[in-house]
Amino acid sequence: MVEAGKNQNMMQRFFFSALLLLMVAVAHSQQPVKIILENSTLAATDSVMPFWMTANRDGKVPATGAFYNISDVFAGQAYPLETTSAFSFTWGGNLVASLGEENHYHVNKAFAGLSFRGWELKGGLFHDPEKHGGLSTTNGNLARNRNARPYPMIRFSTRDYKPVPFLQNFLLYKAEYDEGLLNDDRYVDGVHLHHKSLYLKASPAPTWQIKAGFEHYVMWGGTSPNERIGKMPDDFSAYLRYVFGRSGDDEFPTTDQLNVAGNQLGTYQLEVTKTFTQSEITFYLSHPFEDLSGVNWRNWPDNLLGLHFSFTEKDQPVSELVYEFTDTRQQSIRSERDNQEPDSYFNHGVYRSGFTYHQRVMSSPLFYPVSMSNGIAGRLQSNRFYAHHLGAKGNLPGHISWKGFLTYIHHFGLFFTPYEPSQKQVSGLLEIWYTNPGFIFDFGLTVAADAGSDLYRNGGVRFTIAKNL
Repeated sequence: MVEAGKNQNMMQRFFFSALLLLMVAVAHSQQPVKIILENSTLAATDSVMPFWMTANRDGKVPATGAFYNISDVFAGQAYPLETTSAFSFTWGGNLVASLGEENHYHVNKAFAGLSFRGWELKGGLFHDPEKHGGLSTTNGNLARNRNARPYPMIRFSTRDYKPVPFLQNFLLYKAEYDEGLLNDDRYVDGVHLHHKSLYLKASPAPTWQIKAGFEHYVMWGGTSPNERIGKMPDDFSAYLRYVFGRSGDDEFPTTDQLNVAGNQLGTYQLEVTKTFTQSEITFYLSHPFEDLSGVNWRNWPDNLLGLHFSFTEKDQPVSELVYEFTDTRQQSIRSERDNQEPDSYFNHGVYRSGFTYHQRVMSSPLFYPVSMSNGIAGRLQSNRFYAHHLGAKGNLPGHISWKGFLTYIHHFGLFFTPYEPSQKQVSGLLEIWYTNPGFIFDFGLTVAADAGSDLYRNGGVRFTIAKNL
């Protein structure tokens, strides 16, 4: 018994010693803890902020209101740069307080993740990484953007591209599988949001790279206030119908039996990159689909098409440029006598709050405006439009960096409720930052304006002071 006790104590000491060494090794390989303090004052000439002062800002800036003071406090720790390390972790969170005509307080991010040899398990509220220099209207993806606040989810994924088995580095893949909950005030209460993605990457030549893949979202479950619908099926058998895009059985609403279960949507994605000695150019395409229509490319004219120019030398007046053309007018309707139902992107008959979270679209912010009823988001009032967008950024002498947007958008409303007349708008933004390593604070100044035949013609200014610890 004494010998057994000694052996047990030795095993415990060995276990805790090994655990301590592992924690020290992991902590040593981590990035340092980052703390960011930021305060911004925003003022507009109308009761609605200019488009680019609120869009693609992680849902931090309220769209309505002529004046706000917004404080943002973030603390977190990133993964080590090496993505194939044995164990590593990440965590972070921030609090946002918006004080104005109405006061808003919320946790914008709160997450933790664990990585093991290029695989990741992550949970909480977190954003996608910024792509294309932060100059795209929608991060290069019509259905996946940083326009709304992040919703709570748990995700299992690869951290980066991994070799396809038996193909070495000839073909790489990247995948995600996550489940989330839309816990805001919405028409159908308690809605789940499933998401998965799969991308392949190949390099046919040393200076060429091709990425292709898809994103798939499904709103499922929840309880509708419509008594004829009520509680949506949410057992395991129903879940498989949602995840694999199958039609609903007799437990589902009639619309789901005739089409597919839940609110199914997504995009096909393509990127082609050519690298030069001192620059790089990327062409990208994002093609939307809703339910079964669009999956077969019946709506082939509807796409986001983009070009991203990036220069190797960043310390120059213009370091990156983006041009995008977005068209969503066809929606699988090929003629006036076509009996096909229009796709009506990001709207849905059962899930009437559509693809929104906290009253903001989770897709491209060019899909607007969102109709509201008693503080609950309804359908998009317009999802048929075309738009041209220019974005640029660079650096100037004296520790000054800048970024600018100019966007023209022509909205036509919905197929069954078109705008008469159609609405045209130009939205612009210029953002300037003074970031001097020898000075205690960073300063930012943003001016933005909207003009055209839309309801809102206004301007705005934002002054920001920040400290990165």
